[in-house]
Amino acid sequence: MRIFFYKFLIVIVGLFILYQSTVGYTISKFQQQFYSFNIQEKSNFFKEKIRLEIENSLKKDKVLNKKDAILIKKFFNLVSSEIKSAE
Repeated sequence: MRIFFYKFLIVIVGLFILYQSTVGYTISKFQQQFYSFNIQEKSNFFKEKIRLEIENSLKKDKVLNKKDAILIKKFFNLVSSEIKSAE
């Protein structure tokens, strides 16, 4: 029974290595190409979206509403005080 188990284990490991070296390698190459294309496509989409939003905001009279402007000012003051204290 032990010999059968060892032979079975060797056959399974051999089939796994054979699969990974042939079919698995090809599938992983296609996955990498798909993911890299997908990432490039998404980054280009977001770049265009940001450009469009900046162009639209430049056409407006006011970019920020009052609450956002106050929040950004407080954050900027906090950061500048930390920078001054670090010197």
